[in-house]
Amino acid sequence: MMILDVRSERQVLKALIHYINLRCRIDEIDRRFLSQESQIIYDIISKKRDKDPTFILMEMYNRVERFDVDDVELVDENHANNLIDYFNETLRNKKFRFLLNQISRAMGQGSMGIEAATERIMSFLHESSSGFKYVDMKQANMLLKQFHTDVWANKSKKLHWPFRYFNTVLNSLRGKELVVIAGETATGKTAFMLNTADRWAAEGKTIGYISLEIDVVDLKNRMHQKDFDINLSAESEKLSEEGQLLLNDAIDRTMDQKMFFCDSGVRSVHEIIAGIKLMNMLHQFDVVFIDYLQLMSCPGKQSKDAEIGEIMGSLKALAMDIKVPIIIASQLNREVGKNDKGIPKLSNLRESGTIEHSADVVILIYRPILYNKSQSLNEYHAIVAKQRNGKTGTIYMDFNMTRQFIEGTGTSAKCKEELSPSLV
Repeated sequence: MMILDVRSERQVLKALIHYINLRCRIDEIDRRFLSQESQIIYDIISKKRDKDPTFILMEMYNRVERFDVDDVELVDENHANNLIDYFNETLRNKKFRFLLNQISRAMGQGSMGIEAATERIMSFLHESSSGFKYVDMKQANMLLKQFHTDVWANKSKKLHWPFRYFNTVLNSLRGKELVVIAGETATGKTAFMLNTADRWAAEGKTIGYISLEIDVVDLKNRMHQKDFDINLSAESEKLSEEGQLLLNDAIDRTMDQKMFFCDSGVRSVHEIIAGIKLMNMLHQFDVVFIDYLQLMSCPGKQSKDAEIGEIMGSLKALAMDIKVPIIIASQLNREVGKNDKGIPKLSNLRESGTIEHSADVVILIYRPILYNKSQSLNEYHAIVAKQRNGKTGTIYMDFNMTRQFIEGTGTSAKCKEELSPSLV
């Protein structure tokens, strides 16, 4: 039984071949309802979903003689998405009618009561809903008990912050959180992100790092900068032979770390989300970093405030969908200079209302020396300005700018409980 006509079926497959970002939806297609030749192409794409189109086309032509994707035009991604939606909706309707016929026959034969029939129908509707999911109290209790059982057995997937003193203020991340790291230019937002990612990767965590303005070579240089006083991005030729060996050894030691970079320059939030979903399917992330928010775009929005609101809402929905915390850097507005000693506040977030609303945690980065030249060059504050169901307060740190290395040194004497309850 084919749900799509042959032409539409081939258009979907051709789009899946050519649009890598679209492949995050391939698992939504029930291959059993494709033609025999299309099932072979589907399997090739599914198994090689991270490969470029040329690779897939070569394998396809080696395995399928009669299938020619040139028989149909290449539709745009939006049209292909609509075809997949149509396929799923039509298939759902056919499956539902088949289920109703089964239930009708069973009830007519007296082998099924109305309570069992109702349960079958509700179960089908729950399982077949595309995005909107819900659980009843029984399932919620099971999930909650499993959560605490894992915690007590030390099997929890909680992600503990990798700096000293952080966990005295910040709750561990358990997935679904959207964390904002905000600061002015030159306060060390990227340094904070890279230090955090580097430490988690060293602990064996699987990391996704999306950079919208720095390429992977410079990112890696910054991560290895902690062992060298020479600027690795600009002056590596000054390294002695011993220094060169040390750098190569340091690079080799990270070979088995599960950290994946994206520096493609893609800025559309929809493309970034599709890419994260695809990468997560392949690698099962523990956390994803995005550097940084204001460089992302959301076509069609009339104002920057509306654009940022849509981006933040989409990223929060993504975190909840894939159950992975997302940590994103953000800039502060220029009004921060008018604050006492330049200490940032939540109101200094650019488009602050939309960012603050969607974020579960907001950490404001502050370097006192930018406002008082008598302060220590290395003094660095991570101000936890918002945390759902947790504390707020300041974590003091030491920032070695030359080596791009950050370490916790203590916490503020007063860390107050955050009043806003967690809704996650």
